Amino acid sequence: MPQRLFAGVFFVLAAIVCAVAPMPAVFRSLGIVLSAYLGFSAAGMPVAYLCALLAPPFGLIGGDPDWLVMLPIVLSGNLLAMLGLEFGWRYGALVLSPVLLVAPAVVSWQLSKKPLFEVSLPWHVSEGAWIALHLLVAALGVLVSLFLDRRREARAAPDGDAPRIADPRRDPQGGPRQPAERPRSAERLR
Repeated sequence: MPQRLFAGVFFVLAAIVCAVAPMPAVFRSLGIVLSAYLGFSAAGMPVAYLCALLAPPFGLIGGDPDWLVMLPIVLSGNLLAMLGLEFGWRYGALVLSPVLLVAPAVVSWQLSKKPLFEVSLPWHVSEGAWIALHLLVAALGVLVSLFLDRRREARAAPDGDAPRIADPRRDPQGGPRQPAERPRSAERLR
């Protein structure tokens, strides 16, 4: 338990440091996303939500107007990615979480081309690069989480083919359990 607590605190603080650091918005966002996925794999879903949703507003401390403009896109993408990770866990999350992470960025990119919603967003790199980098980091984060989860399972079971929960109907040698013999004293009581 303390190991998970320390790992969770570390990743939340790492996400806050990424949000506050004087870097371009794309690298801030990537650091927060990576911290959220690593926090999930080390300490669970509550830490992932804390990293993804609590850390980005700390980026406003620096007074960067570009971060303020991109904050709704970052927050909504992070929330959707963590929901995709939680509800699509295991192999569904490998596709669902990265796609949901970039969905708000893709929508804002496409809507900003329309005359009604025309706005110049501070991507700092091209829109395509922002989306591709976030897809790559999210897929990497889910793969690392899957790898660590499989590794924990393998370490928990001494035999790789052994079931995770022992079947109470089987004896320790693996054969079907035979009914116990009644002691002779029990037969006499009948």
